[in-house]
Amino acid sequence: MYSILYGSSRITLTSRSGTRLQRSELVLRDPGLRHRWTAPAPVLLGREEVLAAAWREILDGRPVEFHGPCGFGKSSLLRNIASGERRSAFVRVGRNPLEDVLQLLVDELYVSADAEPVKYSGQVCRQLVRHSRALIVLDEVPPGSRIPRQLADALPGCVLLVGGERPVLGGGAATSRLLPGLPQDAAFDLFVRSLGRTVRDAELPAVRRLLEAVRGRPLSVRQAAALVRAGHPVEAVAECAARGVRELDRMSAGRLSGRERKALAVLALVAGALVPGSWVAAAGDIAYVAQTLLSLHERGLVERPEEDRFGLPVCLEDSVRDLLLDAVSLSATVNGLADWLDSALDGEAHGLTGALEGAEGIVGLLEFAAERAEWRAVIRLAKVAEAALFAGRRWQQWKDVLERGEDAARRIGDRASEALFSHQLGTVAYVEDRPADAASRLRHALQLRVALGDAAGAELTRANLAHVEASGPGRGEGGGPARPSPLRRGLLWLAGLAALVVVIAAVRAAVAGAGGGDPSPGPQQHTSGPVAGGSPSPGGPSGGASGPRVSFGPGPGPVTGPGGVTSSRPGPSPSRSVAIITGGSKSPGVSKSPSVSKSPSVSRSPGVSTSESPSVSRSPGVSTSPSRSKGPIIRRDPVRSGPGSGRDGDGDRGPCECGDVASAGG
Repeated sequence: MYSILYGSSRITLTSRSGTRLQRSELVLRDPGLRHRWTAPAPVLLGREEVLAAAWREILDGRPVEFHGPCGFGKSSLLRNIASGERRSAFVRVGRNPLEDVLQLLVDELYVSADAEPVKYSGQVCRQLVRHSRALIVLDEVPPGSRIPRQLADALPGCVLLVGGERPVLGGGAATSRLLPGLPQDAAFDLFVRSLGRTVRDAELPAVRRLLEAVRGRPLSVRQAAALVRAGHPVEAVAECAARGVRELDRMSAGRLSGRERKALAVLALVAGALVPGSWVAAAGDIAYVAQTLLSLHERGLVERPEEDRFGLPVCLEDSVRDLLLDAVSLSATVNGLADWLDSALDGEAHGLTGALEGAEGIVGLLEFAAERAEWRAVIRLAKVAEAALFAGRRWQQWKDVLERGEDAARRIGDRASEALFSHQLGTVAYVEDRPADAASRLRHALQLRVALGDAAGAELTRANLAHVEASGPGRGEGGGPARPSPLRRGLLWLAGLAALVVVIAAVRAAVAGAGGGDPSPGPQQHTSGPVAGGSPSPGGPSGGASGPRVSFGPGPGPVTGPGGVTSSRPGPSPSRSVAIITGGSKSPGVSKSPSVSKSPSVSRSPGVSTSESPSVSRSPGVSTSPSRSKGPIIRRDPVRSGPGSGRDGDGDRGPCECGDVASAGG
């Protein structure tokens, strides 16, 4: 079993029948910034001026993008900058939608302090990334993508560095640069380094012609050097390059061993994706895959940005796919890969990690199979891919894969697979706050499973359907009781307001009686622990917004943060505990459901907001209010040190010094 916390729900991958939804009553600690770890910077030749100009703009807080054809070194340049002194997060966008990119950024920047993995909503991911004030590096951004501009607008305080084939940031303060080829001297140095020996005098004219033909393109320079190292005359390589870089690609792929051809063909099926070596071995049934992939990397045919990550550059796809497709069978590749992933998914946490590492390749292979109407291959790949994407919390891609699988199952009449995909899509609809759609999906899955005699699957679907229906039409994450009618909500609001007026009057009378006059300023009492289960304050979100309520000890005064978060700056109180409860209020000061209070409490300290209705805390950590909480409570412990703390290895403060982190449900 594998569980992920989302909002006030625990979602568990229980079996091959799908996920189970359960109510979660948990106290979560806020995530801490990851310790600073600097990856080795890729060696760059001839890019000194480009790097210096990029750093000047980054330090000035301006977004920067580098664009240009594949093979000119954008990824190496971006990785070099990301390995600098500034805190950074490097993410390859590729096929990932915006919400998954945000989750990947959080995974890069933060480490969870909780035993179970946590899936944060898009709103919370934005807040966490914004707090990091990091350099956000986005590589492999597809042409026309809106993700960089959306992140630039949503993450003030962070600086964007973008790489792609075409400009995507547009005008404004962004700086867009076309990345040229290497200068002649730098290209020559790269050729010599890749060749592994000095260039003979007789070879110099041909080498100069070669470097001019490839326009200093680093990928082509490395390919040409590998061909010469393998025994091809420099003149022949230069003539081939003069006909075009595609001819050089074909020449590089033309004389490979059987294992090399199979490995390159597998990577050509998922061009642009980075996968581990074991993934390639399983998909192509290849022995000694590590040596094979390293040989292809030395030839300039395969990129290797990390220790065990390999991929075919997108620009080589057209050149080598048709040349090598006869080296592998699609059905054999799918079956080998699916068997490997099935084994990984049965291996608990370690196996899921391995499966997730190859998730990008699975999605690419699934799309390749769908283009060729190989529906059974699509179904099998979708089943293993959706489990890996769920575990990796890439839930937008998870949804896309499920929809592809459902479509393929309907095309060939595979009702059992259709039931599984419909069940899973019901879970997706639930966490996306579409309860009616969730119930409809689950009813359809239940109908199919009952008709097929799938007792275990029907029991699981029936339990999830009961959970969704009990949650009512409010928030799928909350899992609370059904929302009261408008009349009942109005009566409850009036009752709460009347009780509040009576309590305030009683307090004022008591103070006046004790002091013989108007109350004078002086030490004021405050709550030292978190407040749970209250309703939103009058200054809280309005107009349908649903922001978290944050209660602190005394401080200089309340501050309204992003998204309507009310908080106070850290004051002299030694307590740094905070309870964050996201509510679902649709109008200011009105609770969605009644709050229970054994004795109404009103705090008049300057740092704590006063609720319009009484609040209850039966235990310091767990909310017991029947209100529809969107997420579990997050308690901030006193400042910790070490992994998972609010401080990282280079002395940066952790996130949310002013309480601007929402709960894990958003």
